[in-house]
Amino acid sequence: MKTNDWIGTKEASKLLNVSQRTIQKWIDDGKIVSNKTLGGHRRIKREDLFNIITPEKHPTFSEKSRPLVVVLVEDDAFTRRLCELSFQAFRTPYELHQASDGYEGLRLIGRHQPDLLLTDLKMPGIDGFDMIRNLQMATELKQLRIVVITGMEPEAIYQRGGLPENVTILGKPIPFDTLDTIFYQRAATLGILSPSIPT
Repeated sequence: MKTNDWIGTKEASKLLNVSQRTIQKWIDDGKIVSNKTLGGHRRIKREDLFNIITPEKHPTFSEKSRPLVVVLVEDDAFTRRLCELSFQAFRTPYELHQASDGYEGLRLIGRHQPDLLLTDLKMPGIDGFDMIRNLQMATELKQLRIVVITGMEPEAIYQRGGLPENVTILGKPIPFDTLDTIFYQRAATLGILSPSIPT
């Protein structure tokens, strides 16, 4: 991911002509997805501002739209079930595949070529760190959107070697409103939404 694909809250506020406080509130409300640098600064993916800048052009789904292909890698069965139930309320049609460790996750990713990967970091066997490193080396998966959902503190992640800049990190408890936004924005970015037709 290019560095200029990510912008700070100050630049985002100028692009949208709103205050930085408003940008921060939208981030907190899950309307905009952000990463946090080790220095504590918020970074926003430039393409994710599309839905805020041009709301009148928001695409919608039709029966001809293909679902967003999602792989969830999480070793805790309760959390997997919670995600499965919570995703059903999302706006975006999706196809979900689940794995309990990084090895199974890599197998599912190779089989289904997902649009979006949701993964924990602490897992038995091949953990999230090793799985993501393997994926970063796979040229055909360079455009895979990766979202880490973890209870690890930033310092602990840093001590493990950190994560690539293009990986979105969400804390636990899982912010499902933010995930709903990520699903929708990913589908819009891929162009797998059908434009709405006025009636």
